[in-house]
Amino acid sequence: MTLKKAALCICAYLIISPTLTTPAHAQDDAEASKPNLWGHDWSGRISFGGFLTDGNSQTKSIAFDGFTQARDEKNRYKLGGELRFQEDEGEETQDEGQIYLEYDRFITEKLFAGARASYEFDDIADLDRRIQLGPFVGYQYYESDPLNLSTRIGLDYLSEDFANGDSDESVAASWGLDYDQKFVNDVIQIFYKHELTVPLDNTEGFIYDGETGIRFPVAKVLTGSFQIEYDFDNDPADGAETDDTRYSLKIGYEF
Repeated sequence: MTLKKAALCICAYLIISPTLTTPAHAQDDAEASKPNLWGHDWSGRISFGGFLTDGNSQTKSIAFDGFTQARDEKNRYKLGGELRFQEDEGEETQDEGQIYLEYDRFITEKLFAGARASYEFDDIADLDRRIQLGPFVGYQYYESDPLNLSTRIGLDYLSEDFANGDSDESVAASWGLDYDQKFVNDVIQIFYKHELTVPLDNTEGFIYDGETGIRFPVAKVLTGSFQIEYDFDNDPADGAETDDTRYSLKIGYEF
């Protein structure tokens, strides 16, 4: 296992660990308070997907994503990550992942400021490493179990290393949107989020990451999800495609 994959496994443990010390909620107890640990209300989810075929075709695929959030009156901490791997007839067709950490400090009930750091790799796109970190200001339009909507804008330090030896560092403007909402008696949830990064010294080299999908109950504490992820890098490594679209079906656990 490579160092970067090991780091993502550590992220998975950190995301899951609050659930090991605090009881999770049953979905039919909507009024129960969130798990409380270290003086913060915790929430989050972990999701897994994958398949394996053997015979006329040999394919294996695995996908993981996780997210946890700690919240008190003035502070909010977020930790998330994802890992995707796919092999077709012995050839790797997908090997990528990301981990991020975010801190929000609420200035008013809805206005917040904070900082965010992320690490990303994509072996198929010849991206060895992308580090992005910086401050931002944001606005929380809605924050509740049935409806969440927030936006943020900031300045980031952006560093990229590619498999061909090239590297790049720049200051970039960043924009993010995060939305989810429940429907049909709060059973079905739709979600959408995106991030846009625009280097100030090369505005044509912008990077867009977006995902949208739907979550639905599978069992008492399990959920299923179908999502579409679309990434666009207008200045990729030589020989790599500018866009990438992924479809995934996962089983998850929420708390």
